[in-house]
Amino acid sequence: MTRKLYLLLMICFTTLCGSSQTLRISYESGYGTYNLHNLKALQIYMSEQINGLPVKALVRFPGYINHSASIGYYLTKNNILGINVSYLTSGGRNHLSDYSGEYKLDMILNGYQFGLEDEHIFKLNNKFDINANIKIGCIKSNLNITEYIKINDLDSNTTSDQYKQTSYFVEPSLNISYHFNKAIGVRAGLGYNLNSSTFNNNLIDWSGFRTRLGIAYSF
Repeated sequence: MTRKLYLLLMICFTTLCGSSQTLRISYESGYGTYNLHNLKALQIYMSEQINGLPVKALVRFPGYINHSASIGYYLTKNNILGINVSYLTSGGRNHLSDYSGEYKLDMILNGYQFGLEDEHIFKLNNKFDINANIKIGCIKSNLNITEYIKINDLDSNTTSDQYKQTSYFVEPSLNISYHFNKAIGVRAGLGYNLNSSTFNNNLIDWSGFRTRLGIAYSF
């Protein structure tokens, strides 16, 4: 029985090694624009609640660099189905400082995106291909708010609060890839993330364009 099992494993291993690539792992980094209008409005509202003091919004939730990693299985040589995780971040800061003291409000936003992805590959030649990709899944968002007040070097106070939100997304993209060999390639692409918060007016809306540059390894 043990010998038969060993023989079966050897046959499977030999078949796998002799076949074309079955898996692909990839890493991408890029820039994202985010539809965070509700958070910007909240930031301005909070700056107006400090007893009429001229608190300024110095940073207002800009677009920022994001990171993404995926692992996919070749259903066919031109179709990959896989899972993807991404990390998104942005933030805001209100601030006022003079001889009498300092006021600072930091709003740090992080998003953890999890989803499935399906990719179709259209070969141009041995080196280049165009691929159409679509991702679908959820985003777990954490908004950490820290408020700091300091008066005349005599007294200071720090308070913190956290807001969590789950939303859903679909993200189609179009990419172009260059292959150094059968295993390693690089690619660049442009996509758009449509978030469910756009339709239900939630506080955190990650909708926006995504530019990506990455590397992939197939085996």
